[in-house]
Amino acid sequence: MWWYGIGIIAELLLLSFVAKRYTQVVFHVLLRIVRSRTIAITTMTIALFPGTVLHELSHLFTAEVLGVHTGKLTLVPESIEEDNIQSGSVAIARSDPFRRTAIGIAPFVNGVIVLTALSWWFSQTLLGYWLIINMQITLGIILYLILTVTNTMFTSKEDMVGVVPVFLTMTILFITGYIAGIQIILPVSITNTIQSISITLAQNLGIVLGINIIGLIFFSLVLFLIKKPHIR
Repeated sequence: MWWYGIGIIAELLLLSFVAKRYTQVVFHVLLRIVRSRTIAITTMTIALFPGTVLHELSHLFTAEVLGVHTGKLTLVPESIEEDNIQSGSVAIARSDPFRRTAIGIAPFVNGVIVLTALSWWFSQTLLGYWLIINMQITLGIILYLILTVTNTMFTSKEDMVGVVPVFLTMTILFITGYIAGIQIILPVSITNTIQSISITLAQNLGIVLGINIIGLIFFSLVLFLIKKPHIR
């Protein structure tokens, strides 16, 4: 079962790289077409809005559930540095490392859950298991949601505050326990359930990764074909 975990981690790492590059390429395509940084940024903000809402509300709701005070919520860009567009933010009070970690990774966890559901819906629709009159429109909506969620679910530098120490501590404890011979034996039913979830997650992330790679290749070709105008 462990190899499914390795495969999922590899898919997520590759997806993170592809998503970041995808956003940059699409932004440059828009920039060279409209020749206006403001219009390009506005277009990207609107296109990524569903994913931005999911990202920021994940922070907000998780913080509230864990009893951490929250403040101003914004869903529009506040800072723009080169290719990095911060689409939104939510003010969160200081808390202990464990709650801060849970709040920081909440968009990622929720993003994976949403992507799993969307990829399953995509495969079912593509195979014709759903009686949908406008199948092309449905597939288009699903693809759009997959791309916007993928490109907004990964944690930013601010989200990672406190995450690394917690994961390092947990890793050290796990390795220490393993060396000491401590083993946790789960019931067969739970093990089978975890394996089934892992297989499904790996397959669905593969679909998501494939869609993002195709999108990246397409827009990279568009970017290559477009002349490079001088933009002030």
